[in-house]
Amino acid sequence: MNGQADRYDPPTVTGIFLQQARRYGERTLKLSKRNGCWTPTTWREALAGLRAGVMGLVALGAAKGDPVGIMSRTRAEWADADLAILSAGGVTIGLYPTASLKETTHIIRHSGLRRCFAEDDAILETLLSIRETLGQPETLVVFATRRTSLPPGVLTWEDFKAEGRILDERAPERFEAICRAVKPEDLATIAYTSGTTGPPKGAMITHANLYHTVLNATRMHRYEESDFGLAFLPLTHMLQRMTVYAAMHLGIVGAYAESIDRLVDNFRELKPTVQVSVPQIFERIYNRIQQMLAGGSPLKARIFRWAVDVGRRAARVRREGRRLPPGLALAHALAHRLVFRKIHAVFGGRVKYLLCGGAPMSLYLLEFFEAVGLLILEGYGLTETVAPVAVNRAERYKLGTVGQLIPGMAAKIGDDGELLLKGKGLFQGYYRDPEATAAAIDGEGWFHTGDLATLDAEGFITITDRKKDLIVTAGGKNVAPQNIEDLLRALPLISQAVVLGDRRKYLAALVTLHDDEVRALAGRDNLSSPPPALLTDHPRLRQRVADHIAAVNAGLAPHERIRRFRILPRDFTEADGELTPTLKIRRREISRRYEDVIEALYADPPAAP
Repeated sequence: MNGQADRYDPPTVTGIFLQQARRYGERTLKLSKRNGCWTPTTWREALAGLRAGVMGLVALGAAKGDPVGIMSRTRAEWADADLAILSAGGVTIGLYPTASLKETTHIIRHSGLRRCFAEDDAILETLLSIRETLGQPETLVVFATRRTSLPPGVLTWEDFKAEGRILDERAPERFEAICRAVKPEDLATIAYTSGTTGPPKGAMITHANLYHTVLNATRMHRYEESDFGLAFLPLTHMLQRMTVYAAMHLGIVGAYAESIDRLVDNFRELKPTVQVSVPQIFERIYNRIQQMLAGGSPLKARIFRWAVDVGRRAARVRREGRRLPPGLALAHALAHRLVFRKIHAVFGGRVKYLLCGGAPMSLYLLEFFEAVGLLILEGYGLTETVAPVAVNRAERYKLGTVGQLIPGMAAKIGDDGELLLKGKGLFQGYYRDPEATAAAIDGEGWFHTGDLATLDAEGFITITDRKKDLIVTAGGKNVAPQNIEDLLRALPLISQAVVLGDRRKYLAALVTLHDDEVRALAGRDNLSSPPPALLTDHPRLRQRVADHIAAVNAGLAPHERIRRFRILPRDFTEADGELTPTLKIRRREISRRYEDVIEALYADPPAAP
């Protein structure tokens, strides 16, 4: 089932919601946890909430085309506020709660933001401090507050909706008129990039961009109305936001996770069937499995390795379109009973397949999860393409690729290997930045993604690296660092790896370690038990990393081999500006922060690899 209608009136996200709300009425639209219980919201209740939200914005003086911000972690109110903004003809501006004060201030100033929703008192304080400096946002609505009194220009979420209901009761005909006044060509959101290389740029995305992406992306998979997914990624990011719109179109129930820390518990409670995630979640689960194996008995480790081998052989047969031979089928059933079902239980036990985006997925992870019966379908998209532009499908996939283009999009590979895109999902340019727009979209309308890629005869796209991340050594050799970094992170001990060497004579690497793995290794090796940061230079830990790098080097060309490395005393974090909100490495910031460490890696001639 791919939705009951491909035509909505008006052809906007609002049009999708209104049509589906009339159809589904008392059916559940979403679940969120309140007072310890998962509480359903019906389509009818959501429609009433939308009316209150739209008219609440009118009561605040918001006009068509006005930017309205949302600064909150993922929760039901985020999606409610976003739909109200879109339906009122406003422009949603998502603000990451984890972003630096400098970035948040830049976006508020750059977008001209006058009204903003805030998650809680902590975020409210941040926005109030910015208001003291900029004079904006002038009006704030807080989803959850413990304050008994609020500053001027601040409303609670409940009071905001109450004002909207009063206005709606006075003039009920206005709501429909406001919604129908929103046109496909109208600006729907300015999605600011996470700023890996500089200040965030605002990608202008229209209702038509959102609408066509929803309809075309959902055609790539088979869905049933009984399917179910859990939202936990940042809704400020287009990937998760598009899943909310897609669920509305498909008529399936969505839920909002309590937090990333409670994610596994929420999976077990709700048992999703189709789940969108990012590579970091799969890495954490894989590393936890490896940690448990390392601390378990040799017999359990042998059984696990046997089961995974059986799973790999079974997956290979199925990929070839053949039935499992009786012996392999029996072994696979036993492997599932002994091993695989326990891993499935982490995701709730009902997952049909998992969708992955936001960052490149390591091949070893894709192969491992396929072997244990959890198919990860990797996709590709950017803020500028409204997230999904290519996806693998359950019935047609190639591990290591990001799949085939969704309908309505075209692709080609430039002379320098860069992936170029064109189509209905492509953004309209960067807000108030014609120079950046001209640099990104050429005269023929092709968007230059900045990603190096290959395109095979069947239309499967393989992303090889970011163009700006490509390392050119002093010897003139081109090196794609992402592949090497993926291989380095295959060791569960290593959490992050940054390969260095641009205009240098050889490659080096900065490495961070998982605290849990460090503690586990310290316990198994009878090392002293200070904080993990004080153990990173321990000879045994360093030797484990060195041995792994040597193994990786053995499979690389001479110019790709890591000659030196340094273990940093702590992991990279969003709070310190080293990771984006979608957990991508900010190379420029890391290079700046660890400049002295990097220079030391190149101070003396290295040993032979």
